[in-house]
Parts: sequence; structure tokens; C-alpha cells
Amino acid sequence: MAVPGFDWFSDRVDWVSLVRGASLAFSVLVIGGLAAPLGSQIPVVGPAWLIITAVVAFVLAGYRIGDAVDPRVHGAGAAVAGYLLVLPLVVLGTGGLDPTQLVLTLLTAVVMGAIAGHLAGRTRDRRPA
Repeated sequence: MAVPGFDWFSDRVDWVSLVRGASLAFSVLVIGGLAAPLGSQIPVVGPAWLIITAVVAFVLAGYRIGDAVDPRVHGAGAAVAGYLLVLPLVVLGTGGLDPTQLVLTLLTAVVMGAIAGHLAGRTRDRRPA
């Protein structure tokens, strides 16, 4: 049985690029999280180290659009997938999950991934819709 609305998403993305973007976001989030003790020592950036790391990860994931028909949807999907991959590590590291943090981080992933996908789509040729 098909998931309602999945075809709408599936037809608009390049799955290989989506997986590569999600993998890149996962890698940046893990390395940024492990480097947090060092990053927090930087005077101006330190307090916002994890936020900056997340934004960079979501932008990098969203920018890898490949041949996606709708780069905004693709970018948002790649960024969210990258966050969902790292979420089990966050739960293991913190011992729980803050629902507010979850919602705000997912919202950030959608927005930043969509913006990056849109900007990448303006400069690349894609397959026709």
C-alpha cells in the first residue's frame, strides 16, 4: 500500500543526490557535535557553535540537488533526512529528546535546505518536470 503523498515527493527529488546530501549533513553534524568542546572556546562563535554547525550542515545537504525536478523540495528533504540520521545519536548523548528542540531543528532543516536547494537550482540545469 502506497503512502499518501509519497509519489508527490518521490517524483520531485533525485534520490542518489538526496542520500548524498543527507550523508553530508550527518557527517557535518557528527563532526560539529564532537568538536563542540573545542568550538565553544572560540570567543564570538562559541555560544552558538551547535546552531552554526546545524545551519551549515543543512545548507550543504540542500545544495546537493543533482537532477531534482523541484530543488526546494529536494533540499528540504535532504536536510531533514540528515537530521533524522543523527537524531538517535542526540538521544543517546543527552539521554532524552526535547520536543521544542526537535521541532525547531526540523523547521530549521526545512527552511535552510529549501533555500539552499532553491539557490542551487537557479544555477543548474535539471531534468524537465
